[in-house]
Amino acid sequence: MKIFKKIVLAFLSVVVISTMGGYFYFDQKFTPEKNYLTLQNESGKIPIKWLGADKNVMLLPIRFSDSTTYYMQFDTGSPNTVFYSNSIKAIKEISIKNDRAKSSFNIGNIKISSDQFIIIDNGKQNETDSLKIIGTIGADILEDRKTLINYNENYVVFNISKEPMNFKNNLTDFKFKKRKIILEAFLKEKKEKFLYDSGTSAYELLTNKEVWTELKSSYSNIVEKKERSWDNILTTYTASSKNSILFKNSKIPLNEVTYVEGFSKSQYLMMKFSGMTGMLGNKIFIKNSIYLDCRKQKIAIQ
Repeated sequence: MKIFKKIVLAFLSVVVISTMGGYFYFDQKFTPEKNYLTLQNESGKIPIKWLGADKNVMLLPIRFSDSTTYYMQFDTGSPNTVFYSNSIKAIKEISIKNDRAKSSFNIGNIKISSDQFIIIDNGKQNETDSLKIIGTIGADILEDRKTLINYNENYVVFNISKEPMNFKNNLTDFKFKKRKIILEAFLKEKKEKFLYDSGTSAYELLTNKEVWTELKSSYSNIVEKKERSWDNILTTYTASSKNSILFKNSKIPLNEVTYVEGFSKSQYLMMKFSGMTGMLGNKIFIKNSIYLDCRKQKIAIQ
């Protein structure tokens, strides 16, 4: 999914989580499907491969029965693991029936299976620099399980059997609602709510214009980027910042802040009154490790 389309959907899903207006319609629209994944074993350390000089996409290697290595994006903003229709046509280990896929694959030492993988049209076959990118690993792999994302050492561990001792005294609460990771932390001495979305790798904090204006450095150069999202042209404005986000025992520097312009008036108002400060991408945690226990809804950041 293109980043700007993803931004719109992610902000709207934040609204569902944070407000009561239009509750029943949006609750149904953004409630994820049942989790159909079956996981066997702990994965061990899975190396992260980054796409782009700015580490725009977080890829993990997977294998089927042969020796070919494929890649899937790891995206905590996606509630479901999906395959890309045009990228899986030649893979014999994936069988398709009634617009669903049945398959099993290995990621590290873990075996992931389902007969209900969602298939989406992601445009033309997705190969970049000989990488075979065939889908997205979503937040369903996190549900009711323990996970470690070590950005500093560039690996992920899924389906952890035992809580790592070095995170034990640093745990704090978070919400895992509709498979969205909602964090609370202090920004400028005020408690705020953030959506953590590893699919927005290129950004540290994506927020609204009012918050952006407050947080950006007065002398900062502003980087402007434009891209089409459905029938709209969305523009991002990124500026430098000299602030920090304080989680329990972890003070994370906020070096950049971004806002998006081009939403409809209704989308803007929904975002403004959602109570959510914004979305945190991978970039802000690039020197940290994140431990998630989605059963107990506990998190630690080091």
